[in-house]
Parts: sequence; C-alpha cells; structure tokens
Amino acid sequence: MAISSVPKTNAPPPGTAGISVRDLSVHYGNFEALKDVNLSIEAGLVTALVGPSGCGKSSFLHSLNRLTDLVPGCKVKGSVRFGNGGESCGPGVDVLALRRRVGMVFQKPNPFPQSIRRNFEIPLREHGVRRKEISEVIEKCLRDVGLWDEVSDRLDRSAMALSGGQQQRLCIARALALDPDVILFDEPCSALDPMASAVVEEHIAALRGRITVAIVTHNLAQARRISDRVAVFWIRNGSGTIIEHGPTKEVFSNPVDPSSRCYLEGGCG
Repeated sequence: MAISSVPKTNAPPPGTAGISVRDLSVHYGNFEALKDVNLSIEAGLVTALVGPSGCGKSSFLHSLNRLTDLVPGCKVKGSVRFGNGGESCGPGVDVLALRRRVGMVFQKPNPFPQSIRRNFEIPLREHGVRRKEISEVIEKCLRDVGLWDEVSDRLDRSAMALSGGQQQRLCIARALALDPDVILFDEPCSALDPMASAVVEEHIAALRGRITVAIVTHNLAQARRISDRVAVFWIRNGSGTIIEHGPTKEVFSNPVDPSSRCYLEGGCG
C-alpha cells in the first residue's frame, strides 16, 4: 500500500486519545529547553513536530509519557491531558500505566538483545498479559507491520540479526503490542536507508484512524507525506516554543510566521 493511498480523515475513531498540552515548560537544571508550549494533538491523526535541531522537539515528546522523569535535574511544569483522562504531569500518576497507554519508538532501533519472541514477552508480562494470549498478540502485531512473513520461522532467534529497517518495524510492533492510545516517534527513520524509511513511513501512516501519532522529524518531505497536522518549533528568547501549527497542507502552503516560512521554504534553520 502506497503512503499516498492511505486516506487522511478528520474523524477521530472512538476509543483513541487526543492530547491537550497547556503551558508546558521543561528545565534541565538552569536551562529552559521549552517555555509555555501549548498544543492540541487531535485523536486518530498524525501530527508532525518539525523545526531546527535544539529547539525542544524531543524534550516535548519525552515529556508526554514522562521519559523526562529519567533525566537527572529535569523539571516539567504545565498540563498534559490525554483524551478525557486526568492530568499526566505532577505527582500521583501511575507512570507504568501511562507508558502502556502512550508508546514510544526512538530514533535508533532499540530491540532487546534477545529473541524476537522475548522482545514481546518482556513488556507484555510486565503489564500483566496472560501467557496464553502472548503468541496471538505477537502474530497480530508482526502482521500489522508487515514482518510476520519475514520472521515467523525465526521467532526464537536474536532480534539483533534483523536489518535496521526490520528492527525498527519490530520496535513499532512491540509498541503496538500493549494496545496504546498514542505512539510517539522520535525521528524513527533517521538511521535508515531510503527504502527502509519508505516502509516504516507506510506503517506509520497506516496507524491513522486507529492510534494518535506524534512524530518528530527533520525530514520536511516526510512530514508533508504522512502527517495531517504539523507544529513548527523554534527558539525564542533562548527557549524552545511552538511558533505555528495547523493542518499540514495549510501550514506548508501558507505559513504565517516569518521564521516558520523561512524554515519550511528551506531558507533557514
């Protein structure tokens, strides 16, 4: 299925979660990486986060499922809400449950250095999935990313023997295994060759209508191809912020902010 054939829709499916971010700031010690970021990520759609390096895109993404908790000295202020759920920032949040609901795929493929099967068994058992259900989940998720026919006869072999593109699809399948409402992608194709990137893009685009997707990318052509909406990050007064956001076609064809226009037209950044 070509990426262009995946329909774009503004109708979010039932059961998926949109994300509402209000006045979000991220500090690393005395450095303010993000200041007062506001963004609504619509349910069931693909939202691309673009902008030059160092403007806080990854910090924003990591704050959504509290990966920032793992960084010494990092402090996050503001509000992040998923769908009709409660506040995910602040104390008292079940972070394990949050990360089951909000999956993550990183820039560099990071399969566990164990068998393909164990890459699923470890997170599924950690989140209480019963043993007898695991095989069914593995097959379904590998089929979802087009890997089943490629690896079904070697599930007990090391995931590290897979190609880079296969490893990244495995990581997407592993994220899908926990049945998340949201998947966050942090430059998922930057370490892949163009052919492998196209396959991964196709499977990200195919999540539209099923799962809410936010993807950080420096590839503006990729953002145009697969996203429904786009947010442009920039540095203002020494901190990252969002200077423009909206429907992808509209933002790319008629950017309002001068810095956004310069960046999207390839003149700066």
